[in-house]
Amino acid sequence: VVFGLAFLAGLFMVLVLFNLQHQVQQDIDPYYFGKMGESIAHGHGFEGFGSLIHRRAPLYPLAIGGLFAAFGDHTTVVLVVQSVMFAATATLAFDIARRLFNLRTGVIAGLLCTMQPMLLRYVPTLHLETQLTLLYTLLLWLMLRFRKQPTLLNGALVGVVAAGGTLTKSVVLFLPLAFVVGLLLERRSTARANQSAIRSPWRPLFALFAVMGLAILPWTVRNYQVTGHFVPVSSGTSDAFLRGFIFSETKYITLSEPPYTGAENASNEYFKSLAAEAGTVWEADDYETDQILNKEAKRRLIHEPGPVARKTVVGLFTFWYQLTSFKNSLLALVLAVGGWALALIGWRRARSEGISTWVVFTAILYLNLLLAPLLALGRYSVPVIPALMVMAAYGIDTLLGRRMQTRRVTR
Repeated sequence: VVFGLAFLAGLFMVLVLFNLQHQVQQDIDPYYFGKMGESIAHGHGFEGFGSLIHRRAPLYPLAIGGLFAAFGDHTTVVLVVQSVMFAATATLAFDIARRLFNLRTGVIAGLLCTMQPMLLRYVPTLHLETQLTLLYTLLLWLMLRFRKQPTLLNGALVGVVAAGGTLTKSVVLFLPLAFVVGLLLERRSTARANQSAIRSPWRPLFALFAVMGLAILPWTVRNYQVTGHFVPVSSGTSDAFLRGFIFSETKYITLSEPPYTGAENASNEYFKSLAAEAGTVWEADDYETDQILNKEAKRRLIHEPGPVARKTVVGLFTFWYQLTSFKNSLLALVLAVGGWALALIGWRRARSEGISTWVVFTAILYLNLLLAPLLALGRYSVPVIPALMVMAAYGIDTLLGRRMQTRRVTR
């Protein structure tokens, strides 16, 4: 039921609502992923898109290219597949909540995802968020499974999906490491509490990282062949870090000026000036541009600790709301605040009942904390929303339980 409702909601966005709305730009391919997919489908690979494909990771355009090769250059096919991805994400949220808490919480979590505007917004466009959110939520589902059964197979599955997420967007790269650190600390704490030895699952953990590394390796080798330098997935860390100084300016975080035009244009002019000072042209060569930005990022990190700290603190909050306009950002902010309020209610109840939720919160906070010192925009919070909805659903379940109990007492 959850899958079916979510799929229909996704199709409705694709076929009807997106063309009727005027809240977001109706350009469905602003980052040229569709163009890259066409190039791949026609046998030209990433030709014409830069040696490091301009800070992008390869899996999303490769997926589009595969669909175009199979069905022709029909964007609608991709959007229908994204509706399936969206439905699968909602179903995973249902199953995570069902397994962690109870069936009612699972249903609530699935329905929250089905109705979540931030998730629905990217289904009818060629943004990587829908694919990334599916892989991120699947990774959370598998990490919870690994925590319960740390087998070689489960370790390998975590590694494969983590690699897929990383090759969709490189920010996923260190989430498995954060999970493993938490897992080892939990097992150590349990061993101390029980005054007994608990063997750590070293072989499954090795399988996790080995499979993940092997899955990413071909793209790393490709990057070395075209640049002559070691670039594991993509460039762009310094680009994001430097843009963050501009996007965190007061006029943009208060949305008195639209960040996706004003801040974006100001960032581009800043980078062009840095390239001109270095005697070259911005983005004429991906790797060269990255090195210029690395030098500037290092300078500002060392000599401007105050502004770096400020933009990091600001980024903890803009991660949840900073979008293209005041109305869109306000909606995102209200949804985030409501989600967190309900999630904390759910967390308190889970803690009192001895239900461990640290894996879910690790997935939520990982991206928030990672992107805060870099560039933390509202769009980047989309992959963690299903995890937040799982905890929010338990908060709603708690409130429903209290209401039912009050009714019984009244009667």
